[in-house]
Amino acid sequence: MQVAMTEEEFAALAVRAKAQGIDLAGREGVIEKMGVKARWGFDGAALTVEVLEKPFFLSKEAVEEKLRAALS
Repeated sequence: MQVAMTEEEFAALAVRAKAQGIDLAGREGVIEKMGVKARWGFDGAALTVEVLEKPFFLSKEAVEEKLRAALS
């Protein structure tokens, strides 16, 4: 999934994520929390997130929906 955002929006997101124990340092990485593992990258105009692992009882769509809600 991809979400358009500015540098300023990404910086604010990184601060909010860090408060939740998620480190978005740099321009790309892998995050893991509550059984969900994802690869992310920020290119200056958009944040791209790819779900790598998830609990069996959650669909990929459900995980992406929660991520989109958290990013807005």
